[in-house]
Amino acid sequence: MSMVAPPPSHPSLPTVRTGEGLAAEMLAQLFEHARPLVDALFAQVNEGVTVQAQDLSLCFANPAAARIMGATSPEELLKTGGARVFERYEMFDVSGHPLRPEQLPGRQVIAGESVPEMVLRFRDRRTGEERWNRVSAAPVRDARGQVVYAVNVFRDVTEMMRTQERLSLLAEAGELLSASLDLESTLAATARLLVPRLADWCAVHLAYDTTLSRQVAFIHRDPAKEELARRISELYPTDPQSPHGIHHVLRTGLPQLASDITDTMLAAVTQNEEHLRLLRELGLCSLMVVPLNARGRTLGTLTLATAESFRRLGPEELRLVEELARRAALAVDNARLYAEAKRAQARHEVALDAGRMGAWEWDIQAERVTWAPALERIHGIPEGSFGGSFEDYQSDMHPEDSERVLASIQSVVDELQPEHHVQYRIVLPDGRVRWLEAHGRLTLDEQGRPSRLTGVCTDVTERLALEEDARRLVREQAARAEAERARQHTAELLASLEKAQAELAQRAQELSRSNADLEQFAYVASHDLQEPLRMVASYVQLLSRRYKGKLDADADEFIRYAVDGATRMQALINDLLAFSRVGTRGKELVPVPLERSVERALSHLRLALQESGAEVKVEPLPWVMGDETQLAQLLQNLVGNAVKFRGEQPPRIRVSATREDDTITVAVEDNGIGIEPQYYERIFAIFQRLHGKEEYPGTGIGLSICKKIVERHGGRIWVESTPGQGSTFRFTLGEAATSQA
Repeated sequence: MSMVAPPPSHPSLPTVRTGEGLAAEMLAQLFEHARPLVDALFAQVNEGVTVQAQDLSLCFANPAAARIMGATSPEELLKTGGARVFERYEMFDVSGHPLRPEQLPGRQVIAGESVPEMVLRFRDRRTGEERWNRVSAAPVRDARGQVVYAVNVFRDVTEMMRTQERLSLLAEAGELLSASLDLESTLAATARLLVPRLADWCAVHLAYDTTLSRQVAFIHRDPAKEELARRISELYPTDPQSPHGIHHVLRTGLPQLASDITDTMLAAVTQNEEHLRLLRELGLCSLMVVPLNARGRTLGTLTLATAESFRRLGPEELRLVEELARRAALAVDNARLYAEAKRAQARHEVALDAGRMGAWEWDIQAERVTWAPALERIHGIPEGSFGGSFEDYQSDMHPEDSERVLASIQSVVDELQPEHHVQYRIVLPDGRVRWLEAHGRLTLDEQGRPSRLTGVCTDVTERLALEEDARRLVREQAARAEAERARQHTAELLASLEKAQAELAQRAQELSRSNADLEQFAYVASHDLQEPLRMVASYVQLLSRRYKGKLDADADEFIRYAVDGATRMQALINDLLAFSRVGTRGKELVPVPLERSVERALSHLRLALQESGAEVKVEPLPWVMGDETQLAQLLQNLVGNAVKFRGEQPPRIRVSATREDDTITVAVEDNGIGIEPQYYERIFAIFQRLHGKEEYPGTGIGLSICKKIVERHGGRIWVESTPGQGSTFRFTLGEAATSQA
């Protein structure tokens, strides 16, 4: 981290202004006189912070800014300046438009402009990785109000923007896929949606048997590469039995992902050197092929690849594309169902159209309209009653369609359109509404002027109703299929959860039984060892008293070792017995005054406290739910440790408690030797010691007993310490709802 003070050439400011930012004088004084404080402060800030001078050089940067801008340290960033950003990154605004250096917020602020906070996208030119930052800039002015510096703040919002982009992509794709039953154009539009937002090129294939497919869409951000890819596909068609790519995904229904395509991988799938050369020319970085699965069938594949952008497609992108492919597969399935329904209805439509078709002709130059009798029947008017004018033609049209139809016919004449097509409604004399479809063809005279518009009208009411019924059927089938998939998925999740719960309950039961067996074993083992060890210790002590000084020096030393070992073994067994009794001999948890447990603990430590000159301060303590004997033992161990592990000064110990909701947190603070952070967890493990027995006596079980007592009371225990200054042990207990006198 480096902090560079502003150059002395900046104007001296006699006063400090407030307003849009810090005054230049204040900033300069801060850099000059409080640099360590500023270093420490901004080193902890996750946002990148830079200060930019009028000449656009950087005079301050924190570590986060260096990391965001691709520098190894703030010093390197200050040395290379902001130009490094444009060397390493391409920069875009939130809409994807490239940014020029003068458009950056800091440079605009230096130029005296007011710039709102904006989101910028950084694309690494080497790796293709993209990051988003929310950037703001504020001016620092001198006493005359002139902008001297710009303070830039960068906040990483990559995850938020990626989430928004993925949700937006899924929403747009879903809207495209549901808007039309024109299958191939819809899939092509979906592919265009993915390029270049997610990949550099995208292809969609639809299957027409289990191993063969037909490409229905291919989009590439570079037209030249698009033509190259087509050429490779034509010259070197893939083997339908290949274990890679589209055909493999069609056979298995499983996706394939190659996040990093190597030259070795390319060589493994090429047929000759020319094939390999062409594939290298494509410059592929990543490739994924995702199946279009619906109703247990693979209907096609969706292929995405990156090249020019150097982006890497990974598991996260695969999950997104799989969801999009699921929706696309549903659209493909619906379109095919609709097509099948239309084919099944073709004969019915022909039968319905027969007898409901009438011819008409408009002599444009004579301004006369002629109807066939069948058309009069379709309109529900008596035969021969049509008067031959557009007013008669228009009289029984639905009011909402009349002007539109006449305007459509007139446009054919005005624009010399060769054909005419329009759908409209008519209202029959009995009030029923029918749908008609008109098809016409324009004829020109020898001078190229409109002469006649001839055509037929067909009653398509039943056909449109059947089409709507077919669409409704497809939607209902799709909804039922989606509901069934959701039901199956929910059932699978519930079954997995029940199985996991059963396994967890079984393991908990086994662990509880194992713990109980271990506690019983520890109790029996330590209890049964007491008598033979007491005998060994007694006879060894007898040897020491009777023969000390009567044998040689080695014998005296051996006897001393034996006495010391037996004594330590007795202490270890006693502590092990106490550890096992926490669970087996504990009393029922009842309301107890915590102060009384402290008094019992201090009374047991009276001699040690007096010898060490310890001062113990006990603040008012509440009633808690607990086993008074075990709480006294817990506090005795903690206060005893504070006395044992003291520094050069007499021990100063404070026992206090705080309340949060219905939980009591008890603290035992001391001024002892302290504990290194890496040992915070280790000290609560049984038989763990940080010091030799010659330096500090003990068995290494005391804190393990404390931990076990606290856990039996439903709480937790931990330590906070500063080596050389002391430690604070804290543990939690449940507050007693009522107290006893």
